[in-house]
Amino acid sequence: MTVPSDVCLLVADYGIGDHYIVGSLAEAVRRHYGLRVWLAGRANLAFIADLYPTVEHYVVSAPGRDALQADARKIEGGTIYYAHFPELELMRAVGYNGFHFLDAYRCRLGLPASSYQTRPRQPSPVELAAAAQLLRENNYSPGRTVVLSIEARTTPTDGVDANFWKALALELQAQGLQVLVNAGPSTAVPEGLRALALPLAALRAVVQSAGFFASVRSGLSDLVCDLRCPQVVVYPAVRYWAGSLHAGTTFTRFGLTKAPHEVVIAPGYSPEQVQALAIYFAARLPKSASVTTQAVSVA
Repeated sequence: MTVPSDVCLLVADYGIGDHYIVGSLAEAVRRHYGLRVWLAGRANLAFIADLYPTVEHYVVSAPGRDALQADARKIEGGTIYYAHFPELELMRAVGYNGFHFLDAYRCRLGLPASSYQTRPRQPSPVELAAAAQLLRENNYSPGRTVVLSIEARTTPTDGVDANFWKALALELQAQGLQVLVNAGPSTAVPEGLRALALPLAALRAVVQSAGFFASVRSGLSDLVCDLRCPQVVVYPAVRYWAGSLHAGTTFTRFGLTKAPHEVVIAPGYSPEQVQALAIYFAARLPKSASVTTQAVSVA
């Protein structure tokens, strides 16, 4: 295909998180190189490009480096540039001496270390209304539901197993919260938990409308990390490239106004650790009008 001379086409890898990060750095690319930015990737992830005004156009392609003739050695006008890691060379340093996953992306895109991410647009009122309707139709209460994302494809989940999620669900329900497992195509839903196959493009709106989100570290946790609702991200206590998974991918390095609450779970985790997460969410429940009215009446 022909790319205009004032455009750089960034080919994102197949992952949800990869799309989110490349999109969030598109404005930094535009400023640094003085070029307009297009993004390429899978059709079902085109909605991520729409979250970032700087990304002017999305090109649908097969996943991975072979999707397009992405052979440019550097970013410049009229070129197609693979915005991931061809030989995973930079990934090998993630976690070493403070080198973060985002640092690897900055290096790959030729950006200064001071380059920052821009936030995607928040779900619109129309999107939130549709999400609330979806929840109600399935007997979930907007504002009182915790969406669980329990699987990851490219990051380890060792020790954060079905028993962990079942225990957390029981604790959340004991705190008066409802629990909804996001069921992807390959999700093994733990016995006894309710699940919905949430539309990927609507996930941000559903999470915001539901009110709460808990996830293993994954691309979906990237996708919703900036939303204005309480979130917990669970990291297994495992090695990831040159360090730990938490050190290499923590959201505290994303420059968010409020990063998700993060917890590292090792094998043999205690019931108290799980309970603490449920208490974290319960403490952030909005007081209902009925409770407020009752308190006034008693007074």
